[in-house]
This record gives sequence, structure tokens and C-alpha cells, in this order.
Amino acid sequence: MPSTTTDDASSPKLAALGFCGADDSVNHRHLILLGKSYPTIEWGILFRPDKEGQPRYATRQWVCRLAELLRQNDVATAPPPIRLAAHLCGSHVNNLLSSSTDTSCANNIDTFLTELYNWGFRRVQVNATAVNGVHTERLGEKATIQSFLRTTAAHLKLEFIVQKNKETLPLWNGLLEQEALPENIVFLHDESKGTGKEASTWSTDPQFVTSSRKIVGYAGGIKPVNVGKVAQDTIKACQESGGKEFWIDMESGVRSKVISASGKEEEDIFDLSKCYECIDTICELGLIEHPPVLQ
Repeated sequence: MPSTTTDDASSPKLAALGFCGADDSVNHRHLILLGKSYPTIEWGILFRPDKEGQPRYATRQWVCRLAELLRQNDVATAPPPIRLAAHLCGSHVNNLLSSSTDTSCANNIDTFLTELYNWGFRRVQVNATAVNGVHTERLGEKATIQSFLRTTAAHLKLEFIVQKNKETLPLWNGLLEQEALPENIVFLHDESKGTGKEASTWSTDPQFVTSSRKIVGYAGGIKPVNVGKVAQDTIKACQESGGKEFWIDMESGVRSKVISASGKEEEDIFDLSKCYECIDTICELGLIEHPPVLQ
């Protein structure tokens, strides 16, 4: 595959290559090995208490073990060795969006976000949609917007990703109406909501390139067979929107069905082979580099 025009100093840079849905089907050390070999990779882990342990939703025990392996030094004071993003769903989001009016919700989400930071997470995606188990009836209310802002202000070491789509319009519109958004709020264009639906176009709306970093994200139906074209198209979309950095994120596109050890049923797994196909393509485009041992 031919290289892109990444040598052009004006071209937006790939800030993160996101793979979401790492779960108990994955070997921790395999995940760490890839993350250390390709520092641009961001492993996304979905947190939804009512689905914990199901495919896509890692158990607490699995996450704790990952954090233990990463804790070669105190990750609270040193950069974590790999990039981790927590994708919040269900009660975690409900707590976050009620935290300015409900003390119990505030305590619950603040405790959890502190725990995430100590585990090594540095980005938090807020999936405020019904398919993700969130009460969406009051997304545009002033108290909801204030709850979001309260939370981001209380956790300045974390970057918060707003999943931008038609359903979350009341939330993101309310945030954009603020005089100035905090630097730790960024936007991800994502109509798919983790379902694998491919985007037909990529937004070039400049209002979603908000922080001083001029960064914006894109998701929706990305997988090994189209990641190259998506990367090239999102570079153009980011540039047209005035962005300097972008990231892409995928979930359904890096999962596979495999026959279980018993041979009687299929298992839904997070497929690191598919992740690597995407990594290889992105390297061919010149957006990231293979480690020296593979060059």
C-alpha cells in the first residue's frame, strides 16, 4: 500500500490507534508486548457492571492483573508503559451524569475514576447512549451538563472523550454552549456506538476540535479491510476541520468467533491478530513505525 502524504508538516498526526473491547479472552502479556512495541496503540477496556465478565467486558480481576503487571513503578507518578482508555457504560455513566445533584453518585464515580487512574488509565470515554445501558432522557438538562463539567474538573489528570452522535446531541450541544470547554474534554465522532456500523462520511465540523491540541477522534465500522482508507479519509477530515491531531478507534471490527475448547460452541474473542493487521496497514501508510527488530 502506498504511503500517505505524512511527510507534509501540515498533515494531521495520528495521536492514537484505538482498539476497544480487550477482555478476559486476551493474554495480558501479549497486550503489553504490542502496546510497548507500538506506543501509539491505545487499548480500550469497556466498563459496564451489569455485563462484567461477558465478551467485551473484562472482569475486575482481569483488569487488576493487567495493572499489576504494568506496575513496574508507581503509575500514579510516572507515565504508564502502555496507553489505556476506559470506555464507561451503564451505571458508571449514570453516576457521572448525576454527580452534581446526588452525593452518592459523585462519590461512586470519583472513587472509580481515581481507581482507573491508579491502574494506569489516562483517557475516559463516556458512552452516554441507551445501547450502552445509560438513562438518556435528561442528557440536555443543565444538571447533567454541570455533572459532566464537575467530573472533568475533579479529575484533571484524565482526558474525557465525549461520544458524539445524534443520540448524544443534547449532551454535546450543552457542552459546546459553554463559554470555554476544559482542556481535558475532547470529541469522538461515532454514530456506530460500538455496533460495527460503517460511517459513510467523516465529519469536518470545526466546533468539535476544541482543545489547544486541536485533536478529534473518529470511529464507526473500522476493521482490517478498510482501516487504510479510513485513516487516509480521516486525515483529510481532520485537516479540513482545522485539526492537528486525530485518533481512530475500533471495537466490533477486531472481534472474532472461534470454536471453544470443547468444540461445542462459539466464543466471541478480542482478536489480537486482527488488531495487528490494522497496525501493519497503518505502518505501511507511514503513520506509525514498526519497532527496529521488525524493520
